[in-house]
Parts: sequence; C-alpha cells; structure tokens
Amino acid sequence: MGLMDHFDQQPLPKRWQEESTHWQDTYFQELSEVQDEAQWNRFYPERPVTTLAVIQARPDSFGTYASKALAAVPETSVLTHRVSRAEDLNDEQFHIALKIIQAQASTELGSIQQHRMVYSKLDDGSLTGVDREIVEGIHRTDGYSDTYPGTLEALSFSAKRVCVEELRHHYQMAGVLTLDPTWDQRDGRRYATEALEELFAMKPGEHILDAFNLPFLSLLDEAVFMALIDRVGKYQLEMQHHFLYAPMALSMPFMRFIEESYHLAAGERLTKAIAVAATLDGGNFGIEDLQHTINAWYPRGLEMFGSELSGQQVKGVFKTLLNAEAQAIFTREVEGKVRDINRAVIMAKTGVDRTRASQILKRIQKSGETVQGLGPADLVRLPDRRFFRFRGLTEFADHRERDPETGRLGYVYLPYDLDGQLMADGGKPVPRETYVEYLRTVLPDRYLNCPHWEDMKTKFLLNPRWQDSDPALST
Repeated sequence: MGLMDHFDQQPLPKRWQEESTHWQDTYFQELSEVQDEAQWNRFYPERPVTTLAVIQARPDSFGTYASKALAAVPETSVLTHRVSRAEDLNDEQFHIALKIIQAQASTELGSIQQHRMVYSKLDDGSLTGVDREIVEGIHRTDGYSDTYPGTLEALSFSAKRVCVEELRHHYQMAGVLTLDPTWDQRDGRRYATEALEELFAMKPGEHILDAFNLPFLSLLDEAVFMALIDRVGKYQLEMQHHFLYAPMALSMPFMRFIEESYHLAAGERLTKAIAVAATLDGGNFGIEDLQHTINAWYPRGLEMFGSELSGQQVKGVFKTLLNAEAQAIFTREVEGKVRDINRAVIMAKTGVDRTRASQILKRIQKSGETVQGLGPADLVRLPDRRFFRFRGLTEFADHRERDPETGRLGYVYLPYDLDGQLMADGGKPVPRETYVEYLRTVLPDRYLNCPHWEDMKTKFLLNPRWQDSDPALST
C-alpha cells in the first residue's frame, strides 16, 4: 500500500479556490516556480511536488497516526465519538472550534508573508549587513557542517518549499470550513465566509497569533522561526488529533507527520550553520546576534500555546493537553535543540567528537568556566520563560499584575530578565521605562526599529492602564 492510499484528496470549492489564487498572486507569485517539476526535482528528487488540495486521513488509517500523537489516549485514535458536521456542535464547542481553525489558517498565510521578506532578498541579490556576512560566512566555514543547504538558490528554494506547504495547510483549514456547509448556517451568520474573508484581507502584522506579526528582517529570523515557532505548530497538530470535530482531526496526520517535519529540520540546519560560522569568525557577526534573535522569538513561541491560565475548555475535547502542560514539554524539547547547536559550536571550534563536545558543554554550563577557548558567552541559551511575556504565567512570585479589563491575575507585563529574576528597586519592580532600556540590550537592533516593538511598548510595556503591581503575599 502506497502512502497516499491512507489519504483522500479533494479541491476547495470554486469560490475559495479563486480567492486563494488571488491571494497567491499578491503574496506568493513564486508558486509556479516551486511547483515546476523539473525545478523541484533539482532540490528534492526523492519527494513529489506538493499538491495544493485538501488532504484528509481515511478513517481506517487515522488511528495509526493518532496513536503517535503527543499525550494520546485511547480516545484520541477512535472516531466513534466525533462530530462530523459543525451544526451538531453545541454553541460553546462551535465557537471554540471556529476560533482554533481560524487561528491556524491565519498562521499559514502569515508565515508565507514573513518568509518572502527573506527569500526575495536572496533572489534579487540585495543581501546587506549581517545577512550578507552570514551567508558568506556559512560558505567560508561550510566544511564544518554537512547540513547546510548549500547555494543561495537552494536556500531560497527551501524557503519557498516551506511556503508551498504552508499554503497547502491553509487550503486544509479552508476546506475544513467550506466543505461543510453548516458552518454558514448558524444563528443567521455565515461564519465560514466571514472567517475566510477576514483571513484573506489580513496584511502582514495583522494576524491572530503574535508570532506571525513579527517581520523577518534577517536570515536569522527565518532560521530561528523555523527551529522554534514551527515546532509549536508540530505540537498543536499532534494535540489536535483529539479534535471533537472529525474533519479537523482527520486533517492532522498529513500536516503533522508528512509535511511539518521538513520545516523544523530546515530551521535546525540553518541555525546550526549560522552558529558555527559565527564561532569560526566566518563574518563580521557573532554568536550574540543569534542569541538576541532567540531572545526575541522564544517568548512569542511560548505564548502560541495560549495562556497558562487557561486550556481547561479544550483539553480532552479539542486537544490532548492543557496549555501549560504542552508548553512545558515544548520547552524541554527546545532545550535539547539548543544543546545540539552548542555541541555543533564546540565540535567546530575544538575538533572533538560529539561525545566529548557534550562533556565540554556540561562543564561550561555547570561551572561557567572557559574550556578549550569556549565559555558561556560563546554559546547560546534559552531565556527564562518569564522573560518578555505578555500572557500567562501563573506560578507563585512576589508581585503580580491584574488585567484591568478582565480582572485575571498573572505574572506578566513585569520586568523579568533573561534569567527569570524580577528586576527590582527597593523591593518594587523597576519602572517600565527601565525595563524597556534593559530589553534594548538583549533584543536585536533590527527588531527595535520595527513596528512590532513599538506596538508592544504602546499596548503593554508603557501602557498607563497597567498600574502598580500587586504584592502577591499580601492578598
């Protein structure tokens, strides 16, 4: 039995196919280039060209994939209790399901808008500054990494392959909403139509999840995004094998187990190559550039799981885990990927094998000493999960914030540093302006000049509606 014997394919309804094509003409004109079989086979001869269609697992094959999903239980692998039509969901289930589907569809379109910011520079030869240094540095030090994709053309085509698969994922979500007409038959509202019209109208910076509103201002952003943010997507797809609405659950296997892995691998390869090139003085950039990029993206990735204050409504109905549970597993996995980057750095710098590199890494991290010319500042690390956060964080602390609109409590909008220590003066959190100045020292300069940073300062960091923190111990 061939792979596709486990799946069924169908096109989008005509109207939404046309709307998708119009969107492609605006944001992804390179689609025909990537889908040209001869071009595709130059880079991926072992894999067929991605087909833009709605691809669902066949019911008799679903359990094979669902049983492998994160935190799967026996109920995750069976379809007998699922709802096949949106009209059969109760009001709460309907609106939660719609929100999740719409958010996922938004991420796919947002990701394409982000990636083209980088590959267009690769294609037209307009790389400047640190990007030029990175690309040239990787080529000068490529003998130390057997995973770098190679030429600028290969690097660009890799990004475009990711975009084609992201676009197919959008087709998948659009199909979930439009192939079932009952999404448009509730309370006099045409929910599917409204959702898709809104999605196609979203410009860069207007998407539902914040991680998809940060621009890709450098090749560093693209690499770290794929290594970290696409990994969150993997977790969401696995957990949603449990989705109560059957067409959504049946959408997960092909997306997760056939397509998503490439995005993670491409990000990991590129991030390692950048780290090695920086370590070997491949250009006028250093490991600190990569560290600042991780500092900017990792907090947004954590928040893609949703607030740690919530998740009870979806666990066991739409996902297998609470937000905080999934986030904790994600963090442990990413810590492992950061160790892989650091091992690659140590191996390139010292010439030792992987086992010896692991030993050196443990010694540096445990004692903070310099070993064979490498110390903590020569490696990368994850920031503490409290750093630069805007939602969630329920654990105990000395101070907390109360959202003036909802009254909910959490340890966010507070001046936590990279180590998770509350920056305080006289027992009180430092002024917000002081925290902004601290962030300027640990985030990329390119980010500090983009609209997202200004938006974060206006909405959160310097928003006067956030008053003094409540001392948690006194309440």
